[in-house]
Amino acid sequence: MSYYHKNGVISMDKGFCPIHQPHYYADFLRQLKLTKEYRKKIYKIIGLKEARRVLEIGCRMGVVTKELRENTSAQITAIDSDHLMIAEAQENIDGIEFFRDSSESLSMRDESYDIVICHYFFMWNPKPFGQLMEMIRVCKKGGYVVALAEPDYGSWMEYPDLGLGEYHRKALIELKAEPLMGRRLLSIFSSGGLEATVGVNNYIMNKKELEEHIEAEWCAVMNSGIITEEEYDKKMIEEKKMIEENLRIINLPLVSVIGKKIENIRLKKKI
Repeated sequence: MSYYHKNGVISMDKGFCPIHQPHYYADFLRQLKLTKEYRKKIYKIIGLKEARRVLEIGCRMGVVTKELRENTSAQITAIDSDHLMIAEAQENIDGIEFFRDSSESLSMRDESYDIVICHYFFMWNPKPFGQLMEMIRVCKKGGYVVALAEPDYGSWMEYPDLGLGEYHRKALIELKAEPLMGRRLLSIFSSGGLEATVGVNNYIMNKKELEEHIEAEWCAVMNSGIITEEEYDKKMIEEKKMIEENLRIINLPLVSVIGKKIENIRLKKKI
């Protein structure tokens, strides 16, 4: 599969993670900018600054890892399943213990970390509950397991409605992702025995962002085979007219959950 643009082709590797899907990784980077202040509030709630040991799951190229490093003097371990991503992260960030590991069966000892954190992670993984239980296992009692910015494409809002949200949901399903992970997240954390609280950050593209990114949004849909090139061209004509006249709105809710590991939690067997 590849992404088509009018000025060329961007290759796409296989895999469930957003780094393997250029459009969705671009979304990830935009979300990071838009939700930075929101994350700062979460870091304060979980006591990131005072933590001694922190584990980041699915660090990819280390974008969030770098932010964690800037907000705490804790020992930070960052893992990913892709050794190439780990290598790139190591080149860009100092003072972090990077290594390759599987989130489905972590190599760490029980109750090793004060905070276990991930960002834009569960949507791309087929066994979220099993992975959560591993995160709980390596988290200390009284510590926190945190999921940041899981999108809920089922709550996508757009006006006028050109069907972009529904097309994205279909495309994500084709990629074996879960487009409704945002709404499921609290239930998953609570089922794991965590004392969980949920927050929602609405991701709304302004006019400038729409002008810069709307082509990529529709290219992602077209390259999933959901619409034809002719349909794509028609949609782009409509989009550009509406954006120019400041009539277009797109809103994607991003759900975060903070889970505190309580003293009497009973760990379940891995699944």
